[in-house]
Amino acid sequence: MSINYEEEQKKLEAFEPGDASFYWRPEPGQHKVKALSELEEAEPYKDKPQRQLKISVNGEEKTWTFAVGVSPASTFGQLVKLATTRNNVLTNEEFTVVVVSDGKKNSYTIVG
Repeated sequence: MSINYEEEQKKLEAFEPGDASFYWRPEPGQHKVKALSELEEAEPYKDKPQRQLKISVNGEEKTWTFAVGVSPASTFGQLVKLATTRNNVLTNEEFTVVVVSDGKKNSYTIVG
């Protein structure tokens, strides 16, 4: 796969300091989250489909990006399940994200 340097240059030129801080990288623990959007497509990571969700956590607006999982236990699967229990809507819904780490990988449990 070859890289499109012009496309990458446009992305770099659009960068503003602090952009990275808009993405949520949850630490282990419990986090109260409010969805500010529905699930949206995000740029694929290594050709794997991704979704993103605009959220509010600790009073800050962030973007949470994750893979489109095939398992009901995946982050994507849990959010889809949450939406189906809430009239097929995530926007303005509040839930808790429990993050557990084994030192190498985080696992997420979404409690509605």
